[in-house]
Amino acid sequence: MNASSMSRRKWLKTVAVAASGIAALPLLGRAAQAAPAKLTKAMAHYQDSPEGGKMCGMCSHFIPAGGAAGHGMMGGAMGPGMMHEGLCQVVQGHVSPRGYCLLYQPA
Repeated sequence: MNASSMSRRKWLKTVAVAASGIAALPLLGRAAQAAPAKLTKAMAHYQDSPEGGKMCGMCSHFIPAGGAAGHGMMGGAMGPGMMHEGLCQVVQGHVSPRGYCLLYQPA
């Protein structure tokens, strides 16, 4: 259907729908960026033991049980109760604070 055979009202509705769809694109992009995909343990070459003094508990990606990311294990202090599994910002599933993977970044 071309513009000359379309009523003005229908044309305005079509333009409004198209404009709202275009306006929503940045919001959809942000939603996709908000939850980045995590790598599997195999992809990150995760292991349950440290590698040359590097371990998840001292990594900036490590989230201790009940803690916040980016702090490692409270600046590297391994006090009582700090040896529980935590989460990682970039690797799926629970990880051991004594584990290691190729994505290690010092805290």
